[in-house]
Amino acid sequence: MILPLLLGRALAAEDWREAVELSGFVNPGFSVQVRDAAVPEDQLDIGITGSRAGLVARGEPVEAFSYKVYLLLKADTFPAVTSVRTVDVDNDGKVDGVDTATREAMGNIVREASLSWNPSPVIGLKMGRMPIPFTSQAQSADTALLFPERSGPNSVFIADQDLGGLVNVNAGDVLLVKAGVFDGASAGALSSSTRGALYLARVDLHPLGEFEFDEGDPLRSDLRLGLGGGLAWHPYTAFDSAGYQAVSVNDLRATGSLRVAVSGLSAGAEVLWRQRVDDLTSRPQSALGAYGQLGFFTPVGLEPIARVGWTEEDRSFDPQATRWMDLGLNIYPFVDREHPDVLRLTAQYVSENRVTEGEAARGGALRAQLTF
Repeated sequence: MILPLLLGRALAAEDWREAVELSGFVNPGFSVQVRDAAVPEDQLDIGITGSRAGLVARGEPVEAFSYKVYLLLKADTFPAVTSVRTVDVDNDGKVDGVDTATREAMGNIVREASLSWNPSPVIGLKMGRMPIPFTSQAQSADTALLFPERSGPNSVFIADQDLGGLVNVNAGDVLLVKAGVFDGASAGALSSSTRGALYLARVDLHPLGEFEFDEGDPLRSDLRLGLGGGLAWHPYTAFDSAGYQAVSVNDLRATGSLRVAVSGLSAGAEVLWRQRVDDLTSRPQSALGAYGQLGFFTPVGLEPIARVGWTEEDRSFDPQATRWMDLGLNIYPFVDREHPDVLRLTAQYVSENRVTEGEAARGGALRAQLTF
């Protein structure tokens, strides 16, 4: 209820343009992906997969209270069922089957809708729907990534945004501490019929001074260093279709990160770990993963980029190993501007190898990102 009131206050201002700051981006793309071992229908995929556009509205209509609404539109859709009817083929009065009709639909477009209260520069409180800041990469803006998408291991170990509350402590931009409680619905639980909050703690240390979570270094800044670690605990209970308890799960995750940037060179690495135990089997299910990436922004506006990553899921029983490799080149046509990353063109090679299953996918993509 508070967020709509603040938005109403902003729009009711004498000049709402001063109360609402609008920004956004357009990120079209074209990709080709090849899977040699797949069925013929899935061996070649050509299209605009990954294309997206975002619009952000933010402001501070009341002192110390600010809001952010971020809408993200993606080209990827899913088939939504629009109607269901029974079928009686032989007209004997008995149902022989069910016929459904579907239409392509978009998923949830609300990337963030949050309200922040910052009584001082040191401490603040944030509530609403927001990305879970578990990893270093999860704290990077969608337009400030080295590659067009986040790493494969990052998406395996933590879901995207969720409903919750977050306390932020900023000690002179050298020490950042975040602690929060989230709904847990997007944490990758066993099913949607679960109950249990996700508890989060994250610490980032910047011993050389302020270090934003932007992954590249288009401004070719002085040396910066970032060390971080995160812990997420998600105890939850899953219920069956009748509403009775099926299993209780204790899900614990941890991560550690290292980042460095200097004179156009940017590098980052992160290790991720997870262990999940349920009261039905009492068998720990552990997973381990990591990724590392490197980029170098040259004075002429060319930025070679590279990234490797791997995960091993269910390590204690049936290990499932996956390897990623991404290579690319970012091109900045307006390198002489104050913000050279206003337009970025990316040519990328992508490879994903599911070692255990013997399945591999490779391909290329062309992307353009225009921010405003």
